Amino acid sequence: MIVDVVMPARDESPTVAANVAAAAGCAAVRTVLVVDDGSTDDTAVLAEAAGAVVLRLRGSAGSKARAMAAGVAASDADAILFVDADCTELTAAHLDAVCEPFLAGRSVMSIGAFDYGVRLNWLVLRCPPLSGERILPRWVFESIPPDHLDGYTIEVRLNEVLCEGRLPMSVRTMRGVYHRTKRDKLGRVEGLRRTWWMYRDLLSLLPPVGDVRWRTYWFYLRQTTIEAAAPGM
Repeated sequence: MIVDVVMPARDESPTVAANVAAAAGCAAVRTVLVVDDGSTDDTAVLAEAAGAVVLRLRGSAGSKARAMAAGVAASDADAILFVDADCTELTAAHLDAVCEPFLAGRSVMSIGAFDYGVRLNWLVLRCPPLSGERILPRWVFESIPPDHLDGYTIEVRLNEVLCEGRLPMSVRTMRGVYHRTKRDKLGRVEGLRRTWWMYRDLLSLLPPVGDVRWRTYWFYLRQTTIEAAAPGM
């Protein structure tokens, strides 16, 4: 099975090179494709120097979902490993562990969850994870309607495809891995504003306003296997 990495990135120069290196070191990966979504810094240059193939989007509104779609369209791989460009302390060993349940046939989508510490990880794993580190067949992504490829909600839509299809998933904590928050990137005030916008978009998917049904969460609990935590290198 051919696996390519698609890494959407916008102004992620502090972390993109390290995450490209981690993705390239994953045993299952053929190519790392970074989708530079209108960066104003040297994200693209650093990604290329680290070994990625860079696809530059022009005139983009900064939609992560549409950047992901552009990356999938540029690849002919059977499966896509999505990796966020803003992860911290991510290693190839983490990604190998995320890929293992998928490659072994135990799950149709395997997800790596951020490490929130011992007190919170159990709760995070029982809520549908929104982290970007996940491997899945390309048909799963391509089955999402174009009008759902918007904003911060793409991970919810991917979870929804698996849940509503009653397909097995797996999730495991990536030990020591977190990400640069919007406050880190944009400052306290603007970061909090953007964080609020993100949660507003996510909450708008739920009833009675949104179209994601409550039963989807029940299917998530039934169909998801919590794997042992993934150690780093």
